[in-house]
Amino acid sequence: MRKILGVNISHNVSFAYFEDNILKEYYEEDRFNKIKNYIPEDNEDSIFNYQYKVLEKFKNINFDIVIFASFDRGFMQLETPIIKHFLKQIKYKKYVFNINNHHIYHATCGYYFSKFKEAVAVITDGGGERIYHHDFQVMESIFSIGKKQIKKFYQNASNVKSYYFQDYKENIERNIKGGPYDLTISNKELGAYKYESYTEKAGFKNGEEGQLMGIAAYKDKDTNLDKGVLELANKAQEETLQERIELIKKVKTYSDCKNIILSGGYHLNCSNNFKLIKHFPELNFFVDPIPYDGGTAVGAAYYCENYL
Repeated sequence: MRKILGVNISHNVSFAYFEDNILKEYYEEDRFNKIKNYIPEDNEDSIFNYQYKVLEKFKNINFDIVIFASFDRGFMQLETPIIKHFLKQIKYKKYVFNINNHHIYHATCGYYFSKFKEAVAVITDGGGERIYHHDFQVMESIFSIGKKQIKKFYQNASNVKSYYFQDYKENIERNIKGGPYDLTISNKELGAYKYESYTEKAGFKNGEEGQLMGIAAYKDKDTNLDKGVLELANKAQEETLQERIELIKKVKTYSDCKNIILSGGYHLNCSNNFKLIKHFPELNFFVDPIPYDGGTAVGAAYYCENYL
């Protein structure tokens, strides 16, 4: 009986335990430590001293492999100590970790739950992995996925955060085709980055993008909510919806498959998910039930068993 533990060490630290390709247990650490959206931070207390409370659930299991998922913080000197400290707690040494597989793990998580035989996974995230240059975060991806094969069709990388803070003067907009997959590199603000920008402008804190999305529904209703804030919320919803529509249209240039999996943190947006389904009635949609980073623990373990 093959036993695999998938561990996500980014936002929403999570653990997925598989036996013979079946998910047996899934936990998120913040349910145990009561720290919402818990993430190992860049300090000694969190990296070298934190004792993972969820590990009590796994103390009697002998794993065949432990595989880690994370977003790319930009420097492996942080990821590696977190991994080693965790492994020390479970007295285990053999592990797998690829910093460039964040979007793949979103795709494989959604695929595991979907029960499609073949599908196209469309990922919209706030980054997660870097490409081309340290400052470019992958924002969108398209994958073909089946039982034993996953193929990347497209990625869109943006350095919009660096552009915003460092005042880059070069306006980068490049399309690279003809390689193993198509790649777009730009300064364009889109998806989750756009939500973060509008969230700040609306007076919300970082991490409260969900509240901004939620109040967009009140734009044309009788409410005491600030009209300017409602306009920003509605603008974010409408603009990102159009971006998602264009991304799904792009799917049709790569595949005739009508089974579409939506994953990545953006697809916590139930309102826009529903609008996508209405916009493309000819497609069969499945929304990953754990589209945020917590789900990458599931995706990593499933990927390890089926695609490595």
